[in-house]
Amino acid sequence: MAKKNEEEKGVVENVADACQSMGEVDLSGIRLETADPRLLDVTHMDLDRHVAMQPAAMAYYGSLLKDAARRLAAMKRQFERWEKKKYAEAKASLAAGTGKNTVADIEARYIVDNERDIEKWEKQIAKLQYEYDTMSVWFEAWRQKSFSIREYANITEDERWNSSASLKGGEKSSGREGGLDRVRRIIRKRNGGD
Repeated sequence: MAKKNEEEKGVVENVADACQSMGEVDLSGIRLETADPRLLDVTHMDLDRHVAMQPAAMAYYGSLLKDAARRLAAMKRQFERWEKKKYAEAKASLAAGTGKNTVADIEARYIVDNERDIEKWEKQIAKLQYEYDTMSVWFEAWRQKSFSIREYANITEDERWNSSASLKGGEKSSGREGGLDRVRRIIRKRNGGD
């Protein structure tokens, strides 16, 4: 029965469930849902574990970021609809009394009539904005970790190569080279060239 339910759900729902369940996966004693800062530190644990966890973390935190963005956008749309309705009510209320009113008169009436509700909407939107901003910063940290992993791996590989080359009487590296040139040099050395 469970297999049939999985098939009926469809790929999108299965992927969403998989992304959500990644938060519960234990990675070296730390679950992604704990948002433990040690998970971002490439010097904590071995590099293989960081490389292995990176795709799962990007999927998990990326899905949380997208959820936060959708909730924020939905709340803003709801507020805009509510605001337009209340603005129209304020306009109708003023038109019944004096006939001709300025935009400033209508906006003032809208605010006076709905001040408490406006404050509630603003608090709800601010809360969702905070959630989105927080997830955005955390996701960006994980994106930066991808670069850190690559650089850390390159430096480690370069150090291994230089120490083994110096033991064999090979040339030592004379300073840091640019990213692509350095990668090409490492590949050539691995393949026995230069």
